[in-house]
Amino acid sequence: MNISHWLVRNAESKPEDPAIHFEDRIITHRELLERVEAFSAALADMGVRPGDRVGLYLSNSPEFLITRWAAIRLGATATPMNIMFQAREAQYVLNNATPSVLVTERSQLELVEQIWPDCPHLQHLVVTDAEIHGARSFASLEHEYAGRSVPIHECEPDGVSDLYYTSGTTGRPKGVMCSHMNFDSLLRFEQLIWDITPSDHTMVALPLFHAKGLIIPSLLATYVGCPQTLLRRWDTRMVLELIERNRITFFAGVPTMYAYLNAFENFERYDISSIRLCRVGGAPMPIELQRVFENRTGAAIIEGWGCTGWTGTSNPLHGERVIGSIGKALGQLHPSISCDVRIVDDEGRELPDGQEGEIVVRGEQIPKGFWRMPNKTASDYRDGWFRTGDIGRRDERGFIFLSGRKDDLIITAGFNVYPREVEEVLFTHPAIEDVAVVGVPDGDKGQAIKAFVVRKAGAEADASV
Repeated sequence: MNISHWLVRNAESKPEDPAIHFEDRIITHRELLERVEAFSAALADMGVRPGDRVGLYLSNSPEFLITRWAAIRLGATATPMNIMFQAREAQYVLNNATPSVLVTERSQLELVEQIWPDCPHLQHLVVTDAEIHGARSFASLEHEYAGRSVPIHECEPDGVSDLYYTSGTTGRPKGVMCSHMNFDSLLRFEQLIWDITPSDHTMVALPLFHAKGLIIPSLLATYVGCPQTLLRRWDTRMVLELIERNRITFFAGVPTMYAYLNAFENFERYDISSIRLCRVGGAPMPIELQRVFENRTGAAIIEGWGCTGWTGTSNPLHGERVIGSIGKALGQLHPSISCDVRIVDDEGRELPDGQEGEIVVRGEQIPKGFWRMPNKTASDYRDGWFRTGDIGRRDERGFIFLSGRKDDLIITAGFNVYPREVEEVLFTHPAIEDVAVVGVPDGDKGQAIKAFVVRKAGAEADASV
């Protein structure tokens, strides 16, 4: 099994159709496959073998996707790094994943040169947009290896295709091992529940170094064989222009992106009627923000839930959709999907509808564990279920409502309060643009609730809101 067969299928069935739109360039399915084949041959000559890691320290670009697919073709593991990592974090990831090859760009070179002496496994540096002494040029390698290829390495279904590091909000970044079966199942599920077809056109506005940016808009496009428009970085005006120009039908973003679009002063000037479906994730979607966007565009925002490398729930595209809910377990949305979600107590016992507890999930689309962290893997994967650390409840219809993170619980005067519950109330105030709620120490109550609020432009409000 190797998910890079998707590229071969697309190149054989629609060779001259667009695969990637990027800035002023269009890359066809045939060209994408040829460039992946050439770069995979280059990686092989640099000593990359099945099971090795290949580091990607890149912003959104065709070179990111080509490098990733080339590594996977070899049976190696693509290892993206957050371009916002500081030197300490980047060095930790490189020494934890131990790639022998790192592909990067000019903007990251100063940091890479700073940490390279302390990364003994790193042998080859490839730069995509510059000629640097001591590094290989991506363009020159493509030219040198044009027309060459290596066979696709067939992996075990649980072979690791991607190693995605979490943001490290609790301790150091953790490598999540995403497998070929994990992604093949997940993309099949998403195509089924969202009716994505080759006639769709997705926009990749999220960063590819984040699993949500790679999977939902980019891998989904490759899986179904539709074009994707790749944005190097977020720019609200450019997003609207590209939606209009390329007739984007599927947009995926985090709540902040929808807030930027809602607030853009010339929003109504753009024809974005081509969008039929929007996906939101990464953080809870404020109900009022969703209502405003849907009323202005007519497009449905489908809220779902998951974590690095997987999705567990989604609101249905057809039928009843509940705003404010993360939807139903994927297994409830289509009979061929094997994905179960439960609400459990601290002992792992399933709770009845209406009671809050930890959300656990199992299915083929779940990653296999954490890289070089057997104890963490054992504690989070129990009896076939992944313990997510998210708290929620399920109603009698099967819709699940997210309350917050287990670690975010505020206990004030003996009462359990989750930040999102307070945030949703504050979001209804007409003067509030954004809000974050935390617990702070309190001598009498144990913890008190504190809200950090951003006012809307031109709005007047004080602490009494």
